[in-house]
Amino acid sequence: MLAMVSGMLSFASAQAQQTRWLPASACRDGSLFADGIESGAIYSPDASSGAGPVASGNQQRQVLVGSSLRTYYVRVPPLHRADRPAPVLILLHGATGSSATTAVAAQDLRDLFSASADRAGVVLVAPPASGSSGGWVPAVDFIFIQAIQNDLAAAYVIDRQRRSVWGFSAGGHVAHGLVLGNAGLYAAYAVKAGVLEAYAGINAPSAATREVPLQSRIGSSDSLLAFAQNDVLRFINAGWQIDDTLQYREIGGGHSYSSADAEAALPWLCRWAVLP
Repeated sequence: MLAMVSGMLSFASAQAQQTRWLPASACRDGSLFADGIESGAIYSPDASSGAGPVASGNQQRQVLVGSSLRTYYVRVPPLHRADRPAPVLILLHGATGSSATTAVAAQDLRDLFSASADRAGVVLVAPPASGSSGGWVPAVDFIFIQAIQNDLAAAYVIDRQRRSVWGFSAGGHVAHGLVLGNAGLYAAYAVKAGVLEAYAGINAPSAATREVPLQSRIGSSDSLLAFAQNDVLRFINAGWQIDDTLQYREIGGGHSYSSADAEAALPWLCRWAVLP
């Protein structure tokens, strides 16, 4: 079980990669030092060779996926500095019902998370789904997300050991598949009303090469509640630890999300790192 002991950092059980829990200061001011003094470094980021520094605020970029140019949306926090590689959070929206509305859904989700991400010094990335009904198509969108990450690393100074994912509903379903299928790439992830069965499959936790820390939230009146409860058992049986590498919360409300979910996710996600 990962734990903080006498103020010291410890690692999760040995796997292909190691999971590290950083101090809260990493989510307040980007500090990677125990006392603000460089000789007291407690963590070494894997900085990308991005161009940085760049202007903060909302931005959009394009990547070539096959023969198509696809747009994704970014928010760079005011705290971003070239000498402090930023953690990254990829936001996956729910199904919108139409491909014409996915860009708006992606930007709305980015905007909802912006205040929390700005305080934590996290770069937000919000891709629109490619499906004709506004949903995710893993065979296409996973390639898109990989292209985004390559572009992001070239454009900004990011910490490749602190990439995480948050998804709602269909975005949460696909987040399970994306992260558990690439367990060495992502530090942690979070879902709101996301279930294993839709994309990842119920055996995905036991098949994953690493116990990627997960925060799962679900409305107490959400029709997916029973699925989420069963998923918790599957993660526990595969080795995840409650209130350690697995944080599960049932909250009031139905199948929806709000700024409260962003406020809960960012302080938890941005403190995880994955080391080779």
